[in-house]
Amino acid sequence: MAPIKLFNFLAISTLAVFASSFGPYSVNALATGDHVVRDMSHAHHALAKKKRDTPSNSKRCKNKPKPKPTTSSSTPAAKATGGSYNNNGNNNNGKTSSLSKPSSSSKPSASPKPSSASTGSSTSSGGSVSSKVGLAWPNGNDPSLNNFNTGKKPPIYTWSPEIPELARTLGFTPIPQLWGDDQVSDFKSKVVKGYANMVLGFNEPNEPGQSNMSPSHGADLWKQYIEPLKNQGYTLISPATSSNPNGKVWMNSFLSSCNGGCTLHGVAIHYYDITPQGFIQYIEDWHNTYNLPVYPTEFACQNFNGGAQCSEDQVHNFMSTITAYMDSADWVPAYFAFGIMKDMQGVNTLNQLMNNNGEPTALGSMYLKGQ
Repeated sequence: MAPIKLFNFLAISTLAVFASSFGPYSVNALATGDHVVRDMSHAHHALAKKKRDTPSNSKRCKNKPKPKPTTSSSTPAAKATGGSYNNNGNNNNGKTSSLSKPSSSSKPSASPKPSSASTGSSTSSGGSVSSKVGLAWPNGNDPSLNNFNTGKKPPIYTWSPEIPELARTLGFTPIPQLWGDDQVSDFKSKVVKGYANMVLGFNEPNEPGQSNMSPSHGADLWKQYIEPLKNQGYTLISPATSSNPNGKVWMNSFLSSCNGGCTLHGVAIHYYDITPQGFIQYIEDWHNTYNLPVYPTEFACQNFNGGAQCSEDQVHNFMSTITAYMDSADWVPAYFAFGIMKDMQGVNTLNQLMNNNGEPTALGSMYLKGQ
């Protein structure tokens, strides 16, 4: 079969994903104002705007329901073994990175297995981390950060370009993020050569209540502010779309808009739902689709669909199952559970990783024992 040009393939894939997104998940209406999506399952949490080290804070909306994560799976592509996705159909190690059509009817397996054994937690290109267990940290220079220091130089991000000085003192691996348009000035001034060696793209650009940008605007921002960091030794991790089925539509359109000008060394994803099998299938789908390492930068056992929340046993099973899976998958360099905070901002408090005294909860201690 003759090779298909990426742009045409992306267009076809985008339309296919868009069509499959509305398979079992019907949309009756999208409410204005509070962005409530009706008859669609799943949402990410709602972390309110919080103070960090400077007035340049990230924005998160409150209690915004979102659609259920797509349960699609794609035709497996070759696993990424290094290099980067440069939007021309190949990664830099010469292996084709296919963008295949997901099937909306696929079901998660009862006992998912890692597709490959762990070979460590180095990133695919550029920087590296010594521990897969990362911290999504909204607490600034709070001294309780020391309670979450495993001694393995864990990666940390704050939904902003800011890296707490305490994190550097304690030896954490800093990962700044360009959350969206309102952080451009701080990002440009702070994220320079030597500030860090990895960077995260936009926060849920496919969601009206988050960074909310068109794929073409995202491509422009990426090429202007993130792409130049590649030549300064940075590992570039993609924008993190929500697990709304339109997340992959956004990502494919973003890559088309990049027109070969955006390098990705990995893809970031968010996932909130109630089964570990669903989570595992979801990250496998993204890995197989883009042939790149996957960085889950937000996840929790959380029901945003109006049904029962996960019980304590379910939360602990969710955490233990998916972290064991990710620890043994070489294509997951690092992961970041949601809940290292005292106010869970509308998320099931059984997911909380930090007690009110700043110490890890039992779940937090379990999480920190990962690889």
